[in-house]
Amino acid sequence: MQPKKQDWLLRRDFDRGGSGQVTVSRMGFMIIGCDETFALAFFGQFFGLFVDTGYGTVLVFFVFIVCWYATARRARRPDGPTPAWFIGNVLQIPSNNPEHKFTEWARTYGDVIYLKVFSQSLIVLNSREAARELLEQRGAMYSDRPRFVLFSEMMGWQNASTHVRYGARFRKHRRFMNQTFNQQAVADLQPIQIKEALTLMEGLTATPELFIDHIRRYAGATILKIAYGADVKSSDDLYIKLAERAATMTVRSGTPAATLVDYFPVMRYIPTWAPFSRFKRDALQVKAAVDQMMSLPYERVKEEMSMGTAASSLTSRLIEAHLNTGSITHEDEEDIKGVAGTLYAAAEDTSVCVITSFILAMVLYPEVFVKAQDEMDDVVGRARLPDLNDREALPYLDAVIKEVYRWNPPVPLGIPHRVMGDDIYRDRFIPKGSTVLANAYAILKNCPDPDTFLPERFEDPEVLNPRDVIFGFGRRKCPGRYFADAGVWLVLSMIISGFDISKAKDSEGNVITPVAEFESAFVRHPKKFKCCIRPRK
Repeated sequence: MQPKKQDWLLRRDFDRGGSGQVTVSRMGFMIIGCDETFALAFFGQFFGLFVDTGYGTVLVFFVFIVCWYATARRARRPDGPTPAWFIGNVLQIPSNNPEHKFTEWARTYGDVIYLKVFSQSLIVLNSREAARELLEQRGAMYSDRPRFVLFSEMMGWQNASTHVRYGARFRKHRRFMNQTFNQQAVADLQPIQIKEALTLMEGLTATPELFIDHIRRYAGATILKIAYGADVKSSDDLYIKLAERAATMTVRSGTPAATLVDYFPVMRYIPTWAPFSRFKRDALQVKAAVDQMMSLPYERVKEEMSMGTAASSLTSRLIEAHLNTGSITHEDEEDIKGVAGTLYAAAEDTSVCVITSFILAMVLYPEVFVKAQDEMDDVVGRARLPDLNDREALPYLDAVIKEVYRWNPPVPLGIPHRVMGDDIYRDRFIPKGSTVLANAYAILKNCPDPDTFLPERFEDPEVLNPRDVIFGFGRRKCPGRYFADAGVWLVLSMIISGFDISKAKDSEGNVITPVAEFESAFVRHPKKFKCCIRPRK
């Protein structure tokens, strides 16, 4: 009898009219340490004996236990804190700023941590090396998303490009995105960014105390123009309010795929009047906002196209491309809505976070702001505003932007990945279906004086570029990263060129020094602070 490639089939006649068979894992014998030929012969002899005596079921069970136990002992998971029975590490993972705890654990257990959340395996990657090797070099296995019960199935984000599962639909969304945000196409979008950045400067000049509102209007207006061709005049615009409400309520609901209903999907059927059902009532409110955010601007573009008045936009171009091929299906429309809606949800909130973090850093580190202004005046002068053609000549500004990304990574844990098959990394077993988090916070804080805002650290070319971290990894890396980074550069360069930033004063003339504190949410915004922004003389 020859063993098969994957397993052995051992047969024994039970009676004249039938036979039985048992499949025994080859891995079990290999881990136990038996020679395959000896194991096959040995097991065959005793299998016959046990069947003849009526104990075949007992033997099958015994072999199963031995194989499973041997495999479990040798196939060690990565190190991590000891889980409790049933709940795993749930009580050890803080609800606020879990990235801090993961970073602390990395110093004890290493850069790859294994956690158990109820029955779900969770892998946290705390180094650039581990994130690159798994999420990029093994991207075919690590590019899926977990099942987002709360965010996708209850809150309505199932069509968002950031949430779709890996496969044909994911590739379709990326193709849509890449048509607008490849490096060459980004240059064509610069006039929109410049126009909205100049409007932001006008707002900061008129009402600097409302700087966060002006920043939010800039981010929203830029994306809405590109996605739908919509012109936004103020932060009170209907589309901005819809998207802001949907995004804000969503990010405050927790980390994707990490809420209780994600681990116990049956909870989604709890009636809204039942105890402990607030999550469902909140989810219904978010879904209403998400549905409006996805549908209203899309329907407006369709209406304008029918009247011949639609401005060129991502949505209009995708609709036209499908119509030119003959027809557009309901699935196509849902995909276009998802791609366009993702632009706003993903780009608006993170852009606001980065620009606001820059202003906070300049208030707390005025010497950095003065040095950046001196470079700007030497290179660009005071007669004009900088543009992207000046970028290569302003290395200190580039270092400041890198340090903003590093000092406060906007999405500290990223969006979870999912392992599509069993894997071995550094001789440790990563089971199929594990949720994988790349801890950008830990990766970017692994440096001297991590809490100090110090752009000079990037004078060393060997220092990790935060752009290689904050935009994600592998096949899930943000397709709009070049566009987003260019927009940040434009806004920050114009602020440095045209304004002075300093600490605010209270009614009695006392200087107010803000604290570098950040919200615990999916997007890590600075907590509200006061500052003084004045046009330069």
